[in-house]
Amino acid sequence: MPGVFSSPEAKQWTYAGTTLLAVGGDEQIRHAIGASHRAVDLYHAGPEDDRSPGDLQAAHLDLATAYLASGEVERASAKLSEVFTAEGCTASITIRLRNLASLLGSEPYRGAQSAVDLRAHIHEVTVRPALAGNPTEPR
Repeated sequence: MPGVFSSPEAKQWTYAGTTLLAVGGDEQIRHAIGASHRAVDLYHAGPEDDRSPGDLQAAHLDLATAYLASGEVERASAKLSEVFTAEGCTASITIRLRNLASLLGSEPYRGAQSAVDLRAHIHEVTVRPALAGNPTEPR
């Protein structure tokens, strides 16, 4: 079975963004934003057969997380809206959304109305049953 590096380029960029976020640090977060934007652009421009709704959601979620880590709550909210408007969420996206909701409940976001609103929306989305996911999608 081919590995991740034989995957479409958009998927590789999605994985890069997710990995950079996991590593953490200001420079890695900036690179994660670039990688995730590249993934989204490639998914939108690429052949339909290469599109993975779960990976596209992951790229938007990574952008939201990176923007939040950079203190840009409104930009994070805009990227989350892309995740919220999708047909449904896989189990891994649901878990990641719940982790993001926990982050929104901590300092410096706790009590900020925009963070409270985002947490409520995440809760609404994550109480729905998850879609069966692709076992190779980013977590």
